[in-house]
Amino acid sequence: MTERLDTEVVCFVCYEGSWGATPRVETTMKIKAWVNEEKGRGGFEIYDKETSGDEFYGDGGLYLNENGLLYDYDGTSNLDVEIVRWLDSLGHIDTHEGCYFRKLITPKKKWEMRTNRESEE
Repeated sequence: MTERLDTEVVCFVCYEGSWGATPRVETTMKIKAWVNEEKGRGGFEIYDKETSGDEFYGDGGLYLNENGLLYDYDGTSNLDVEIVRWLDSLGHIDTHEGCYFRKLITPKKKWEMRTNRESEE
């Protein structure tokens, strides 16, 4: 069975590359995703609603392992956190705290944020 996500999120977006980044702008992003556990794969599409993707657009694939857990994606440098949260609600994100995708959706404790800031100085 194919599960589907179709939502909108107001957020700040920009272009980024090895050259740097453009200023961030606030916009409404349309997020669509689908995943089929039997086939072990899915996909996603993200675009700005105002221009239907002419200004900001990204798409890619989602890949599940034999246990039905997300192990890889392609198409964009970062997988949108809304997609990760949705996959987690379906049981497709590893519950182990060391899992890369789990770390994206787990709030940091105050002492971890302080430790990270101190290490950046």
